[in-house]
Amino acid sequence: GNQITAMLSIGEEFSGKLFADAASLIRTKLSAAMEDPVYRAYEVAMSVGGSGPEVSSDYVELRRAGIVVGNAFEELGILVKRGIIDHDMFLDRYAWIIFNNWKRLEPVTALGRAALGNDSSWENFEYIAVMSEDWMAKHDKVGTYPPGVRRMVVENRWPLPASTAGTSTSR
Repeated sequence: GNQITAMLSIGEEFSGKLFADAASLIRTKLSAAMEDPVYRAYEVAMSVGGSGPEVSSDYVELRRAGIVVGNAFEELGILVKRGIIDHDMFLDRYAWIIFNNWKRLEPVTALGRAALGNDSSWENFEYIAVMSEDWMAKHDKVGTYPPGVRRMVVENRWPLPASTAGTSTSR
């Protein structure tokens, strides 16, 4: 019962407006912002508790979004690490989401860790990202569909151009 409640709560958090909006900002804006030395200086200053340079409200919002997303996965990492949530069931559902968000936030994590001089920032997020990467590698070709169970016939009526077929890294 607790596992079901936990998994439902996680799904609700990922579907909630705060997390969804934050994840969208990270997905669409973070990479470009990390190319700006002013944003990087702001990230460093905020990581060590300083005031940092004056930045736009967009940069402030982007940093807050990163914290929302990173902290959500940090908390989930603690639950998985402590065995409160079954890791295999959790990864079956969320491995690709965790890994994609880790890759998006990895530059911020690296910058913050360098500024702090240690690797403790978001270490539980890192833990489930490593587990996710390993889980996806193990299941990449075979999937998780139970062996011996009949599959539905799924026909794509809109064939993809050859250049895009089979290139996606997310679901």
